[in-house]
Parts: sequence; structure tokens; C-alpha cells
Amino acid sequence: MPELSEYVFSALQEVHTLVSYHHPAVMTQFPCLIFFESGNDVHARADGKAYLHEIEYTLEIYALSPEIAHSLSAAADEKMRELGFSRSYCCDLFDDDSRAHRRVMRYRALCDNHNILTQ
Repeated sequence: MPELSEYVFSALQEVHTLVSYHHPAVMTQFPCLIFFESGNDVHARADGKAYLHEIEYTLEIYALSPEIAHSLSAAADEKMRELGFSRSYCCDLFDDDSRAHRRVMRYRALCDNHNILTQ
């Protein structure tokens, strides 16, 4: 099963320095990017073995204003596209607990057993 989290993490750090692979117990620093693998399934098999996987990552951007959330999401979107991912979902929310604007985006790509993304 392919594992691309370190690859995605490194790329997202080029967008913003505060990137996390999980939600912190208490959100105290804004803006921040949180991402996690939300899907990793066999897409195609040959001779009974998986050779193509569908990988899905979810990005959540938290910011104190919708303008900052939008700006970061545009930069993150461009970076994910450069990596070979396609956005399949986007939603704007407001988080009452942290009083932050949140943009959730989901990305998908096909990947072979050598972690090479394909269209």
C-alpha cells in the first residue's frame, strides 16, 4: 500500500510553515494547515495483485479571517495539483470552538506500487 504522507507534508511546508498531520488538542496558532490520509484503496489489479491505488488526502486550513483561509487554500491547491492530485471537494466552515474560519479540501490521485502518481 503506497504511503505518500511525508511527500505531501514536505510540499505543504512550502505553502506555510505551520503544517500538522493531526489536529492538536488545542488550536492556538493561526493560520495552520492540517492534513491526513482519508483514503487508500486498490483501484486496479493484474494477475490478482494490486498495481494501481486511489489515494485521498484531506486538507483543513484554519485562519482568523476568510480572506487568509482563501489565500492559503489557493496556494495549497496549486501545490497539490503540482504533486499530481486533483481536488474532489471543497467546503467553507466556521469553527465555533477555535473561532476560526476553516476550509476543508479533499484531493485524489492514482498511484502505482512505486509511489508514482498518475493521471
